[in-house]
Amino acid sequence: MLYTSCQPCEMCTGAIDRAGLGRVVYALSGAQLGTLKPSGGFPPVPQDGPALFDEAQAPVAGYYH
Repeated sequence: MLYTSCQPCEMCTGAIDRAGLGRVVYALSGAQLGTLKPSGGFPPVPQDGPALFDEAQAPVAGYYH
């Protein structure tokens, strides 16, 4: 079991799933946390992708079968 102050993001949730934890208990949802942040927040980070699919898939090919 994992106790945390805020709802895990998608990336953290993936890690928690892979670790086999049975349950997560959090105090604030993502939406609730958003209301507490100062206005403006962080500037958006540009993202490009997916890129290099053939190269990126090699390490995980067959992992999920």
